Amino acid sequence: MKMKLAGKFLALFLFVVILTSIFELHAEEELRPYKLINADKLIINKIEDEYVTNLFGNVHFFYGETEFFSDKADIFELQKIARMQGNVRVYEDTLSLFADNVDYFRNSERLFLRGNVLATETHSDSTIRTFEAEEVEYFRNSREFFAKENVITYDERESIHGNCGELKYYLNDGYGYLIKKPLLSITGKDTLSILAEKIEYFKDYKKVAATFNVKTFSKDFLMVSDFLLYFADEEKAVYLGEPKFTSDLADATAIEFRIFFEEQKIKKAILQDSCYVQFSEVENQPKKSWAIGDLMEFNFNYGKIVFCEAKGNVSSYFLQEPTKNRNFSANNTKGEHLILKIDDQNRIKKISVNNKVAGIYKFEHKNW
Repeated sequence: MKMKLAGKFLALFLFVVILTSIFELHAEEELRPYKLINADKLIINKIEDEYVTNLFGNVHFFYGETEFFSDKADIFELQKIARMQGNVRVYEDTLSLFADNVDYFRNSERLFLRGNVLATETHSDSTIRTFEAEEVEYFRNSREFFAKENVITYDERESIHGNCGELKYYLNDGYGYLIKKPLLSITGKDTLSILAEKIEYFKDYKKVAATFNVKTFSKDFLMVSDFLLYFADEEKAVYLGEPKFTSDLADATAIEFRIFFEEQKIKKAILQDSCYVQFSEVENQPKKSWAIGDLMEFNFNYGKIVFCEAKGNVSSYFLQEPTKNRNFSANNTKGEHLILKIDDQNRIKKISVNNKVAGIYKFEHKNW
């Protein structure tokens, strides 16, 4: 009888032990939603009601679908927070993140990266876009990326480099903006750069918008305006808000500019409303020739104007200074349509004025 009673107590004890183990294993799985792959050293401490896991050396673990590497990590299991230090690497789908320190907040799906931050996004065509900064916040659910302090961005596919104080990027939409002294440069055989108070990009740099105190420049020209729209596929820029163009050979103003580029050099320029252009035959010399009109179109060759057509209320004055091989001339005309052709030496080859023509032509003939 005693043997049977002892056997029952033993069976009950074993049942309790097994049941307790099952509950503990289940609790541990609930407590540790991350998957540890490797660590040279592991310490678990219980602080108040929370277990804190300290990982040291060659740390590698998954938290959800996100993969982490670091020299050291502290995982707060109740709060679901992971704090990593030293050579931190984070991999998720097409995005890779690198930093000195990273805090991951599992509940809000937020990553906070600090110190020598580098983010790399891989496009579908295997080209990359990179961001460098001192601090970055990344929200996994909404895929929003916010960088600040010494931000540098680069897009390999569009050959675009950028610098600014702060940047925000919505990965799902391909939209972002740069503020705090943003500078965007489109590189190729030449470099076209944009400065403004704010620069936005849409559809992965297919369209760029710059607002307030906009400066567009290359080695050939400077363009200032209040607003700019740049379309990458067409290599076209639209300038509004008192746009002004300046180069060594010509200055221009109008209500609106439309400029077409080829390999970052101006190929064509269309000016609309209240157009005024000044010319010079020699670089960095006074621009004494001028033309005005309602609509003006210019063709360029390697940064130099070779053709001009003006329509509507056209007035012009073209001065040809005397040289050893040519005479002085001055042509002051009005009309409705002007065509001007310029040779590769920046000398006027042909002036044609049509419709309601009036004006004065002066010349001086000398026998050399």
